[in-house]
Amino acid sequence: MNVFPLLFRQQFAPAFQDGHGREIGYLRISVVDRCNLRCHYCRPETGQFHALPREKILRFEEIERVARLAISLGVEKIRITGGEPLVRKGLIGFIERLSALPGLRDLTLSTNAVLLKPYAQPLYDAGVKRINISLDTLDAPTFAQLTGGRISDVLAGIDAAQTAGFTPIRINAVLMKDNNITQATELIDFCARQQLELRFIELMPMREGMDWQQHYYPISAFMARPEIIERINFDIITPQGNAAARYFPLRDGTGRVGFIEPMSRHFCAACNRLRLTADGKLRPCLSADNEVDLRASLRNASTDDDILQLIRQTTAGKQATSTYVFDQSGRQRSMIAIGG
Repeated sequence: MNVFPLLFRQQFAPAFQDGHGREIGYLRISVVDRCNLRCHYCRPETGQFHALPREKILRFEEIERVARLAISLGVEKIRITGGEPLVRKGLIGFIERLSALPGLRDLTLSTNAVLLKPYAQPLYDAGVKRINISLDTLDAPTFAQLTGGRISDVLAGIDAAQTAGFTPIRINAVLMKDNNITQATELIDFCARQQLELRFIELMPMREGMDWQQHYYPISAFMARPEIIERINFDIITPQGNAAARYFPLRDGTGRVGFIEPMSRHFCAACNRLRLTADGKLRPCLSADNEVDLRASLRNASTDDDILQLIRQTTAGKQATSTYVFDQSGRQRSMIAIGG
């Protein structure tokens, strides 16, 4: 007799707000701090990065509990990230259970697509319908130099994702001076042909010890390049709600391209997200380290009300604006440890 009212409340829970009146409806969950690539802007050099021991990573049932409670507060969208989420065993079963949580309307996943080919259909069948793929260049030698991987594996993963039915498939490319700027037109043309949604992202100081300013290239300078203007109509902007990206249509009408500017154009006023790291830290902002440890409470017989209170407190303390600044050195905690 009590099942229906509880389900009704979960599905239509009012959005909860941070201390600045922003409605929070989006939780990004990192399920692992390991990755099968070594992207320069994400992971410290070999010998400087030490993955956490397994016992310090949240168990799937612990993540499910946090997700269920976050949904009860008003979260409607969850994105699974890493590291590389596909390297974690048991991911498909976890996603099946997560997608069945009442009130969850949108379950997405971010991946480098190296392992995606055999997992694309199982992921889709488990409940993921949208997917983001990191791909900074189509040039095989450049890709290998930036990541240590093979571009052929990523392209095979993209093909498998299209066959499985994911829509949209978003390609995220981090712009890096002297690395992939001159190769961007190939990526634009490829995504247009393949009906993929491309987004260019400014490099951030998100890796320990990285001289990120050496490689930083502002979106404004990129948008002013003649070969980019030739392809994209910057006179028309496509509204996108709480999305971090600004979207502009391709001049030939075959799609659109997004631009995310975390350094030069903060989009904090529209931010509606929280992040849960693989080791159980709840972060209200990507750029700040004022995170709250949920793992200790999850493993110390805390009640659901205790966990809910921690989520509310963390959300209430969400800062007004990003702390990313141009005179900042590399982060103390790298992106691979935070979650993409």
